[in-house]
Amino acid sequence: MHQAFDLSLLSDDSDSELTSIRVKITGLCKEDINFGKVASLGYSDGAVNWWLNEGKIPHAVLKDPALVSDRIQYICLRASKVKLRLPKFDEKFFYLTGVIYGDGHISGHFSKKGNQNFRIAIEKGKSAYSEFFLPKLITEVFGIKPRLYFRKRVGEMVSVTVYSKLISRILTKLCGFSCGKKSDSVIDFMSKLSNELQIAFVTGLLDTDGGKSGNSFAFCSSSEKTALFVKKSLESKGIATKSYFQQYGKYSWHQVLVLAKDKNKFLNEFQLKNERKYAGGRTRTADSGLMKPVI
Repeated sequence: MHQAFDLSLLSDDSDSELTSIRVKITGLCKEDINFGKVASLGYSDGAVNWWLNEGKIPHAVLKDPALVSDRIQYICLRASKVKLRLPKFDEKFFYLTGVIYGDGHISGHFSKKGNQNFRIAIEKGKSAYSEFFLPKLITEVFGIKPRLYFRKRVGEMVSVTVYSKLISRILTKLCGFSCGKKSDSVIDFMSKLSNELQIAFVTGLLDTDGGKSGNSFAFCSSSEKTALFVKKSLESKGIATKSYFQQYGKYSWHQVLVLAKDKNKFLNEFQLKNERKYAGGRTRTADSGLMKPVI
């Protein structure tokens, strides 16, 4: 299942001609073009002919982006060579957003030329999941290859990173993400989705901020709203849980514990990908954050 992608939300008032969105469309024709917009933006007849010949057109002059979404090959910024696949709002996309919300962040900075650049990074312990599964997933969803940066911290860490203004806009303008500090607006957005897509998002969260806890499994988050959202998703699958507020020094977090009697049902109902978090008996690894057994 997937939902329609509202391409018009990717535009921004700050866009210049160089940073405006271009769309490559199969079978582009005059019926796809808003000629009122063409005139108001000052494009020439020669520009229109070029668009029709190349099949590549400014997003702003499309008559109805929703009607051409199935024919879009890629989107890009005029001044960029990076061609981004327009993602489908499906289980794969929302699993990835869950991973980003759990162990990722979005940051922005201005270059020496004054252009604003954006970085989306997922920080994980070095494993097959972080080195191979996540990069492949990002390529499948967005059509681009992320960069991998390796560094030492608690164990060996991998930063799975993409530099993309368009991906940052997809996450912030459509899904409620924010640059820098995490926002509960993401949970507000996810709550409006179908149950299947919510479960996909929660599975991504469980693969990042979940793991072994005592003789069962648990999820931890500094956000009470996120913890309650995960608890609701677990219980929608008939999985019994208990909630705890925990504190350790200056850190505090909310924990949702899967009761031991339902731990096998939990593993069967949620298609978890990060085996390192659930196969072993450790409660704290390089990528398990503040996971603690319930006392």
